[in-house]
Amino acid sequence: MSPLLLALAVLSAPAPLPSQPLAEVDSLLAQALPQDGGGVLRVAQGSQVLFEKAYGGYRLDDAIPIAAGTQLLSVVVLLHLVDAQQLALDGPVSTVLHNWPQDKAAITLRMLLANTSGLPPTADCLNDRSTTLEACVKAIAAAPLRKEPGAAVLYGGTGFQVAGRMAEVATGKSWAELFRMHLTTPLGLRVTGFGRTANPRVAGGAQSTAGEYGKVLELLLQGGEANGVRLLSPASVEAMFQDQSRGAPLVLSPYALVTGREASRPGLGLWLDRTDGHNLEALCQGTFGFTAWMDRERHLGGVLLVRSDFRRVAPLEQQLRALFRSAIPAKTTTP
Repeated sequence: MSPLLLALAVLSAPAPLPSQPLAEVDSLLAQALPQDGGGVLRVAQGSQVLFEKAYGGYRLDDAIPIAAGTQLLSVVVLLHLVDAQQLALDGPVSTVLHNWPQDKAAITLRMLLANTSGLPPTADCLNDRSTTLEACVKAIAAAPLRKEPGAAVLYGGTGFQVAGRMAEVATGKSWAELFRMHLTTPLGLRVTGFGRTANPRVAGGAQSTAGEYGKVLELLLQGGEANGVRLLSPASVEAMFQDQSRGAPLVLSPYALVTGREASRPGLGLWLDRTDGHNLEALCQGTFGFTAWMDRERHLGGVLLVRSDFRRVAPLEQQLRALFRSAIPAKTTTP
């Protein structure tokens, strides 16, 4: 039985789902993904996989760089430390990094993760795997602010780098150790990670598979618990899905040039998208086109694993999300 027919058979009770939207998913991907070398789509509702198929020479278990898709994973680790009271979302950076400069004293962990810290969006050290996270953060701290803390959304990777160093100092453990302890080991993720470097790019340096990343989406859609493993409190999960920009103008947004997505707002590790006037979907995407999304009305988590270009993939992922919304009825209502 094909993946499409299997999905329809499983979901047919109590009311049959229309087959056309899901059939269109397969047709759309079979046509589009080979042009970019292939890819994988995995969509699940809770722990039940509805659609999982590889295209264009990819295998279901292929791992590729996910670029900014890393942010969602890193936020899970950081919020685990917040729940353990080893970090505080609204605690100033200076309470953990004692040499933090005075002109940046107002920056909090929340601002770092919401891209509202005012720090420059990028730094040369982000791509230097031969240095350390500590040294990279010292370089970031020395750079002048672009905006006053909290005054604007400036999307980039420097804030996450500082947050990762805060975690190291607060716990006495390396980012790699924390990533294993608080994410990959409890969820049984075998290949998701940063590789060997003392300067992991906390906002964009990980690789993963569709299946492993899907386990993280399942964790969040179930309120921070999956398969009997609780990694996050419900309050921390809710914080991820709330607009954390607090009305700050979108000065630099990854969605500024994506039609229909220009108003997307940052949560923590993801971006919030109103898709049809009321339905809220949350996305985490990378520059190569990797796209993960969560539809909380349908308890739906999707992963499109592809290595192409974000703006080229954007129309495809929007079509895919619309097809699944049309095929699967909402289970709950979100505000």
